[in-house]
This record gives sequence, structure tokens and C-alpha cells, in this order.
Amino acid sequence: MSKKVIALLAGGVLVVVAALMIGCGSNGASSSTTPSSNLSSGSIVTFGTDAPICDVESFIATITSASLIPQGGGTPVTLISSTSPATVDFARLEDFTNVLSTASVNSGTYSQIQMTIANPEMYAINTSTSPPSAVSVPVTLTASTFTINISPALVVSASTTTGITMDFNLRKSAQVDANGQVTGTVDPVITITPNTLSGTTVGEADSLYGVVGSTSTSNLPSGFTGSFTLTVADGTGQTYTIYADSNTTFEGDGVTTFSDLTANTFVEVDAIINTSGQIIAQTVDSEEQTSPSSQKSAFLGKVLAVTRDGSGNATSFTLLVDDEVPSMNGTIPMHSSLNVTVSSSTKYFVNWQHWNREGFTFSPQTLGVAEKVAVFGVLGSGTSPSMSANRIFLRPRNVMGNFNTLLADQSDGITGGFTMTPCGALFQANPITVLTYPDTNFNGVSGLINLTAAPTLNVRGDLFYLQTSGTSTTTGASWTAPTWVMQARGVHQLPN
Repeated sequence: MSKKVIALLAGGVLVVVAALMIGCGSNGASSSTTPSSNLSSGSIVTFGTDAPICDVESFIATITSASLIPQGGGTPVTLISSTSPATVDFARLEDFTNVLSTASVNSGTYSQIQMTIANPEMYAINTSTSPPSAVSVPVTLTASTFTINISPALVVSASTTTGITMDFNLRKSAQVDANGQVTGTVDPVITITPNTLSGTTVGEADSLYGVVGSTSTSNLPSGFTGSFTLTVADGTGQTYTIYADSNTTFEGDGVTTFSDLTANTFVEVDAIINTSGQIIAQTVDSEEQTSPSSQKSAFLGKVLAVTRDGSGNATSFTLLVDDEVPSMNGTIPMHSSLNVTVSSSTKYFVNWQHWNREGFTFSPQTLGVAEKVAVFGVLGSGTSPSMSANRIFLRPRNVMGNFNTLLADQSDGITGGFTMTPCGALFQANPITVLTYPDTNFNGVSGLINLTAAPTLNVRGDLFYLQTSGTSTTTGASWTAPTWVMQARGVHQLPN
């Protein structure tokens, strides 16, 4: 199993939960996305999230065993055995959610999970190099075997799908020194909570990506217009069936409908999962064809440095490779830096266009340090090849930091904007502007007026680097260039 190192945008509990559930279906083989036909069994779809920590790019460990414990005692249900361990990245999600597997278990009530982990690895951003780079941090676990309470207890009903979320709180687990730098000591802090239904929706997966296998418009359940298989990029090799309906939005270069979707294309999917265990795409962002034999892969990561011409246009940039789909680890190692050149023929796209409320253009002007992108192009030759970019996609990301100044607060208490100072070293203590909208989700704080400097904020959405000042006609907030502007999908005030 490959060890995926995905930047903190993607925080890792989901990966843990997914790995836990793999053992429930065919000894780690791809599991079904529909409930078991056994009337005494139900399905568990697994989600996850993470409270991240600044500048930690990845925390990887191997789950060597895991079991569900029935409430009141009874025989544990083996999820992962020592003969089929799972290596996962605990730092894949930061206030994003995802799903990597669905499993069938006996109906009943479960109150605990027992887990053992080993072989931890941690990578952090090192800004003392030019450009910045990823550095390995030796890890010491304070405990490797532990029992986690499920609160409230997980109730699995026959012939239906139940959601569960595991939160690996990396922010509280990874210890830091007086300067806020991680020491390598990790004391795992994990919570597990059953999901609350919203109608027939069990949960959302807004960070699901991989390569399309096949597409179909036949033999579909009622209400769906098409389906495609997706091999996800999580190191498990899991393949899911994703359904599309009349509400599914298709984005990408020349992709506007389901019929435009083709096999071997790298896609990013925002989906919901229902009580029937069906994964239903809300948005499908189709990016480019992949081919390992032709060295064509999606390189995902964070922009570490940008070189510009006299007009402010990017001519090249350094990418910290957090993931590559399909894997080309033998050519471009994970955690390494990839030099990317851009030209007049390079095309630029924004993932999740409905998040780009201001209609900002992604271009050589707005390509900037600290953005998260997916890059496609042609690799050069040699041991450390560079890439000439054909397409660059701006991906949603999270930014952690502290509230500074309220810029605007509309009558609903949610629409407006504020400035915050990110804790990430790539921002060099420069403040960014955060724009909020009527549908921005505030978590841990009731609205803009209640934001204060002391608690840490984790904001997620579309982050643009702007070289032109402006004012949002929707939110009323202004920004002074050059600066970063985040169009926030969510604002999470983290507990101290």
C-alpha cells in the first residue's frame, strides 16, 4: 500500500475511519457502496475530519489492528487484523470531510473502537530553505494501543446505512515547543461520533478524488442519469460507484455533461451519501487524462515560491508534491519539490466554481504562494525533472490563524468580511482578507460579530492571490493588494 502524503487541506481522520472499515469487507478488497442483503446487517459509511496544526504537511501511521466493541460487552468485530494492516495519512483533511469506504456489519449498538497504530511518520514545512521544503520529523507516540469511546453509542440498523465521523485532533495530539514548532511527540486525541441524518443524507464528501474507470447510463437506480467508477487516491486502491442525477454539475475543460466524462480522467468530486449507501455527485470537476506509461499524472500540492516577470505574471513556480495520481513516486518522490514552468498556452481553472462567488479569474496574475493546486503537463528528463504545465487547477484549501479586524457585517450577521493573520509560515505573518456569504457555515462561533482574536480560526474555501485592490459588492468588504483573499465556505472557531 502506498503512503500518500497529502497536505493538511485534507486532515486525516477520514483516512483512519476508512482504513478501519476496509477490514469489514472482503479482507481489504474494494467494498460495495450498497447495503448488505443480509437483513441482520447494516452498513456504515465512514467520514472524518481533523483539527489541524500549522505547517504539518503529513502524519502517517500504520493501523495494525482495530475492532468495534458492542455496548454492554460481547465479541469484538474485527475491522483490521495484523495480517492486513492499513497505512494511512492522519493529516489528510482540515475541516473537509470525505468517505473512503462503506462496510457491512451486524446490526446492533457499538460503544467503543479499539485500535493499535505503529510506524508513525511526520513531515512539516521548513521555511529556512529557499524555496521552502518539507522536512521529516522523527515521531514518538505516547501510546500505540488505545480504546476510543463512541459518543453517543453507534446504532447500526438492519438494511440501512449509518454514518460515523472520527476526528483525529492533530492540533491537540502533536506536541509543540515554546516557539510553536512540533517536537515529534504525538499523544493521540481522537473522538468518534455517529452522524445526524439530514433527510436521507448521511453525510458529505467534499474532498473525494481519483481516476475514472468506466461510465454507464444503463441499469441505474431510479432518479439517476449516469454512473461512473472512481478509484480513489488514498493508498487503499478502493473503487466506488458514483451516481449522477439531474442536479449534478460537471466542470472542466470541455466537460459540461455526463456524456463528456471519459475513462482515465482525473476528477475531483463533491458528493453526498444517502441512507441507501449511494454516493451521489453534486459537482464533478473533470481535469485531465492520466497515463503512468506516458508519465502523465496529476500532481497535487502547495505553491512554495513563484517567479514573476515585470508585469507580475507567473513564469514558473515551485510545487510541494503532496500527492500524485497515478503514483509516479519513482520519478517524483512524495514530499519533494517540483519546478513547474508556465507559458502563454497554459490553461487555468478554478475547482468548485460555485465557491468562487466573486468570479475571480485564476491566471498567471493570481497564481500565488500558499495556494493549493493540481498541475498537469509534461515531465522533463533526468533525476529531478521539471514540468511544463498544460493545465493548472486552483483547489479549495483551509487557512488557520487569528482574527484581526471586522471589515463588514451585513444584517444577517453572516455576510461580510474580516482580516486574519495565518499561522502558516508561507504567509510570512501577512494578513489575508476573508469574505463570508449567506451560506457560509460558522462552526464554534455564531457569526461575524462574535469573532475575537484569542481563539484560532480555521477557514476553508477558495484562496486567491490578488494584485488588484477591490471591494465585494455582495459582502461589502474591501481588500488592498497585493494580498490573499479567501472566499469562505466555512469559518470554524477552534476550541482552546
